[in-house]
Amino acid sequence: MRVKATENYDMIAKILLLGEIAVGKSSMILRYVEGKFPGEYQATIGANFLVKNVRVIQKNGTRKSIMLQIWDLGGHVRTISHVGPIFYQNANGALLVYDLTRPDTLEKLPLWYEACHMHAPRIKTLVVGNKCDLERKISKEDGKKMARRLNSVDFYETSAKTGDNIEQAFNSLALALIGR
Repeated sequence: MRVKATENYDMIAKILLLGEIAVGKSSMILRYVEGKFPGEYQATIGANFLVKNVRVIQKNGTRKSIMLQIWDLGGHVRTISHVGPIFYQNANGALLVYDLTRPDTLEKLPLWYEACHMHAPRIKTLVVGNKCDLERKISKEDGKKMARRLNSVDFYETSAKTGDNIEQAFNSLALALIGR
């Protein structure tokens, strides 16, 4: 895993959002980077990315500046086979996202984890259950179990719609990359 730094940043990190179609990956990025919620669903075709500069504070009180290059890969199986290896190249971290209202999306997270680790074996991952503002069909404990199974650096339940825990999830992964 290559982590770059420049004069202005302690680190430049490539972050991936992975998960099934319509789990809210694009909405999470838009909420985190621009503070907006798109309102209507539009599937990601191929891949898209946004950039956010963040400052995090390590446990020892040291402030670090990180440029996050946040990549969103469409949740279609054909997308993974066509752009997967290029998409994963030089990635430092990934949010593995599932929809709290759709149990099948949690069940498929190990496939995303395996694909990710096949191309980026030392990537750090964080499991995120999105859409906590809706009526859940997956318990928090089941999400935590999956996070432990996938060696996640942390676990969050979020809502891209309301913004709940979005910033915390991304910042937790950023801290894990730079060293807590």
